[in-house]
Amino acid sequence: MKKKLLLLFIMILTLVVSACSQGQETGKQVGEINVGYFPNISHAPAMVGVEKDIFIKNMENTEVNTMNFPNGSLFMDALSTEQIDIGYVGPGPVLNRFLQGGDVVVLSNASRGENVLVVRNDIPFSDVKDLDGKIVATASTGCTHDLILRKMLQENDMAVEENGGTVKRLAQKPATMIGLFEQKQIDAALVSEPWASLMEAQGVARVVKDFKEVPWNGKLPSTVLVAKKDFLQSNPELVEKFLKSHEEAIEFINGNKEETIGIIGEQIKGITNEELDKAVIENSLKRVEFTTELDQTILQEFADLTKELEFVEGDASLEGLFQK
Repeated sequence: MKKKLLLLFIMILTLVVSACSQGQETGKQVGEINVGYFPNISHAPAMVGVEKDIFIKNMENTEVNTMNFPNGSLFMDALSTEQIDIGYVGPGPVLNRFLQGGDVVVLSNASRGENVLVVRNDIPFSDVKDLDGKIVATASTGCTHDLILRKMLQENDMAVEENGGTVKRLAQKPATMIGLFEQKQIDAALVSEPWASLMEAQGVARVVKDFKEVPWNGKLPSTVLVAKKDFLQSNPELVEKFLKSHEEAIEFINGNKEETIGIIGEQIKGITNEELDKAVIENSLKRVEFTTELDQTILQEFADLTKELEFVEGDASLEGLFQK
């Protein structure tokens, strides 16, 4: 009798474990997907996907949750700790994390361009060498803007202090840079949109190197769509549905400029409490191209730069980073 009870207990336990295992494997397909993005113009595909219910429409029976980030480092931390499954981020943090052994896959491009150099209005500027001894802000250390700044300085035989140069670099959230410009605590910044256009509109800084004048001449992806590798492997159909949504959002942006401006304004206001004039958003969009096309060659050059600047050690190959 005891043996029969033991066998029955084992059978029940096996069924419970099996059911739990199946729930873990398929839970994301019928449960939820956690999406990350920034309040930046280049993240418009995420904003449009949320506001127009494109993600919800294409992913039936799946709850779409969103989380916002001020910089790529925090985004990548959230991805690695499974706070988010998929989302939009600049290439710098992605390459840094991948080359350090991170579990990330690039699924598609989202946008390119948008990154510009701004200088405080009371500071003369004729070329990059005028940044000698100045304080230049970027969103975070090793972010896309930070790497573009270092590349720009490198091309002019200059460097930030960490690399033995004379340019002082300060990591700061773009939303707080305006106040720092007003207080004269920073002299310049390498920023994305809408922050550059907002700084111009408020009269605290001016664009001195437009998006086609910084390294890679505006062809470097400013935002890519990424996912955690194991999430992709466990949920291929769900990721395909998200990719379809991503493509639809970009098609909407490119075909509905006026409505897109309104969506971006509402999203940024909701996330940052910063209300942008329509003219600021409209000007920002002139510096951004929304496309799914991804130039892997440029990203490899960007990866080589991260190694050269000693953000990563070992091989800088991006083999395995891109979805096949």
